[in-house]
Formats: sequence, C-alpha cells, structure tokens
Amino acid sequence: MKASKGERIHIAIFGNTNSGKSTLLNYLTGEDFAIVSDTHGTTTDPVNKAMEIHGLGAVNFIDTAGINDNTNLSDKRTQKSMKIIDKADIFLYLLSLEDDLSFVENLKKTHKPIIFIAPKQDLDCGKKILEKFKDLSPLAINNKTDDKYELFEELKYIYNIDKSTIKKTSITGNLVCEGDVVILVMPQDKAAPKDRLIKPQVMTIRELIDKNSTCISTSLENLENTLTCLKNPPSLIITDSQIFGEVYKLKPKESRLTSFSVLMSAYKGDIDYFIKSVKTLEKKIDNILIAEICTHPPIEEDIGTVKIPKMLRDKYPNVNIDFARGEDFKDFEKYDLIIECGSCMFNRASVISRVEKCKEKSIPMTNYGILIAYLKGILDKIDYKA
Repeated sequence: MKASKGERIHIAIFGNTNSGKSTLLNYLTGEDFAIVSDTHGTTTDPVNKAMEIHGLGAVNFIDTAGINDNTNLSDKRTQKSMKIIDKADIFLYLLSLEDDLSFVENLKKTHKPIIFIAPKQDLDCGKKILEKFKDLSPLAINNKTDDKYELFEELKYIYNIDKSTIKKTSITGNLVCEGDVVILVMPQDKAAPKDRLIKPQVMTIRELIDKNSTCISTSLENLENTLTCLKNPPSLIITDSQIFGEVYKLKPKESRLTSFSVLMSAYKGDIDYFIKSVKTLEKKIDNILIAEICTHPPIEEDIGTVKIPKMLRDKYPNVNIDFARGEDFKDFEKYDLIIECGSCMFNRASVISRVEKCKEKSIPMTNYGILIAYLKGILDKIDYKA
C-alpha cells in the first residue's frame, strides 16, 4: 500500500518566478513531472509529487508559483502558495539574483526548517547567486551532476534532529507495550468503501503488529463474547468514538479505554488544547464550526453533519452550526468552538497550523473523539496520553 499524503513529509519549494523550482522538482524526482519554461508564471496551482527517499521515507514535494508573480492571476496564485506554508514540514527556498528575501520572513515565522539553495551552478548566474547569498550557506545545486544527493542528506539530517516537531512517530505511544493484548472495536461506517477499513483503523493495526502486541478486532455486538474468550482482561480497548458509551459499560475495570479519533488527535494535533477547549461547552455558546477534512459526500448517518450536530443541539437547542470541508478554514474567529475530525487525511503540520491560529485568536478547538467523550460524560475516564 502506498503511504497516504497525510503521512508523508511535506517539502515545499519556494522562490521567485524562473528561479528553477520546477526544474529542481524534476531533477530531484528524476522525471519530467513539472512543466519548465522561461515564461513567467508557468506554475499556477501547487504541484504535488510523491517520492520515497531512502533513509527518510515517504515525502511529498510541492512546487509553488513564483512569489513575485505579476500576471493577471498573481493574487490568487500567491494565496494558494501561502496556504502551502501551513502544510509544509520543511522549506526549500531557491535563491535568485533579484531576490530581496522579503518572503523568507513569512517562512521564518513558522519556525520550520529552511534549506536555502543556490541553483544553476552550471551557469554564470548560478556562481553570482552563490556569492551574493553566501551568508545563508546555501546548498549549491548543478542539475547536470549528482548534487541532489547532498540535498537528500540534508533533508535526512533535518528530519532526524527535528522529528518531534515534524511528525509524531507513534499513534499509541506508551499506551501499548510489547506483549499487550489490545481489542479494537470497529463498527464499519457506511461511508467507508466496501471491503476496506477506514484509515485510522488500518494505521493502528499496523502499529500494534509492529509493537509485537496482540491485536483483536471485533464489533460492538461481539465485544462481550470477545471479552469472555480472553483469559485476562485486555490492556487497552480502542473503539470508534461514536460508541464510547456502549463500550465503556462493557469494558473490564482493569482495561484502559480510548478511541481511534482520540489517538489521532494526539498523533496529529495538540490534544491538551483539545481537552481544554471542549470544556467551553460548560458555558453557553452560540456559534460552532465543524471542520471535516475528508471531502466524501455526507450520508444519512454521517457523524460530522448528522450525529454530532444532533448531540450538540440536545444540549444547546438554539446553537448555530456551520460546516467546512477540506482545506477551507477561514473566518474562524466568529466561532465559540471549532470541532475538527480526526484529521487522518491531513499531515500533522496542517493540523498544528490550525491549532496555532486558533490559540492566537483565543478560539477553542477540539476534535470529534474528545467532544463525544465529553458529551458522554467519560472524558476523565479515557486514556489519551500517548
């Protein structure tokens, strides 16, 4: 199975028009993937290219429009490029002779790693670029040689020293150790494609296998029978958040309990802020935004558009609930609470960016699993520290 985009390290390529961004992408991937032209503004929408780098793993390179684009669509192109800043884990910034580095200040504000590149070293202008920006210690790249391997090594070095901020390395963390027995209660959502498990379930199963733990998958209807078949209670039960209450009533007192969504909120985002934020529901609130990352058409039993709104309106009959999908995340300041899904299809950088924006504006933000546990009255009884 291919690694999904949400689990790849996102490496964004920025620079002026004609600085060689698309040429660099083709050079790094070894194929003519991005269109290369001397015409300004050739790259319009961000271009994504997945790749596997030995010693680094699955990455996603993102080629962006030139930051000094002055074409008729320059504003829209720049807006799309700015969105890439939020989702990138590492920046590659291509220098050019006319560059004043003003855009670099936007990148520095994120405190993410920046690798400066002096391209076109096979040309006279490349030597001048290297000399002009020598204080930045840029990597000199000649697309006609194997200089890219030096860049790959730099990427691996940055990832290894900065891994904690780029990507969480474990979903279950210290909740599961080698030899533990873990029960997964996995009712299948009708929105899930036939014969396939949803992504958080697949990711969790794979990790439990890698940890040499015993992983038992079952349904809610078969949970009681599964428990009676075991000699000892399981160390941990991981359930779908929608049936938190039912599973809690059946679980042995010795077994810890959490959900896939709760684990994903810790894996992808800031679970401490999510738990603090959900307690906003202790007071009267007027406006809520439910942000669903997936773009599948909602169905009759959809958790984000049907089940959670019903649970909220049982508590707040007059609350206004708006919905956002995919990368649409604007005008969030007007909400008293933002509720996001497990974000399995987003990379960690994208989720953390949203959290930081909410913190900056003092907007509470939580996720599906934390919300449901709170509304079921068992938030203090679940395990989430991974």
